[in-house]
Amino acid sequence: MTLQDFAWLATTVSGVGVIFTLIIFSIQIRDNTRAVRAATFQQVVNSFASISFDIAKDKALVDLYIRAGREFALLGEVERVQFGFMLLSFLRRAENVYVQSEIRTIHAPHWSGIRESIKAIMASPGARACWSEIRNRHNPHFRAFIDELIAEGAGSAEGDWRPNSASVRTG
Repeated sequence: MTLQDFAWLATTVSGVGVIFTLIIFSIQIRDNTRAVRAATFQQVVNSFASISFDIAKDKALVDLYIRAGREFALLGEVERVQFGFMLLSFLRRAENVYVQSEIRTIHAPHWSGIRESIKAIMASPGARACWSEIRNRHNPHFRAFIDELIAEGAGSAEGDWRPNSASVRTG
């Protein structure tokens, strides 16, 4: 074997090694991307579940949610502010999901259920009234998204905004 043959063999082996390394590296990047997306989505689900559970376990907050949903303007100042903070907290989480989908950390089909939850909450007359007061606290793209959801829900019946509205009791 000549020196030239040895150099050619060494170059070929190192080229194959580089290609193999690149393949392994791309597989690791793909797996890491999947893990990041899964963790992000889990965090989103936990966040929405947390706010829903926090409201659900407090009868006074459930009552406020129902009354504010019916007629936000009839609430006292403290309750309007409290409901405003509840809605703002919920929508901040929704805004996070919206941004995550825009930067493709979360794929749109994966959060379609959350989108429908946002739409259902924003269908209430009280949430729409409150939205008009807090909408400028969100980025313009998210505001347009919420306005679009409200417009989509404009044709639905007013009583449809509460889950299982026939079985919800007040008082």
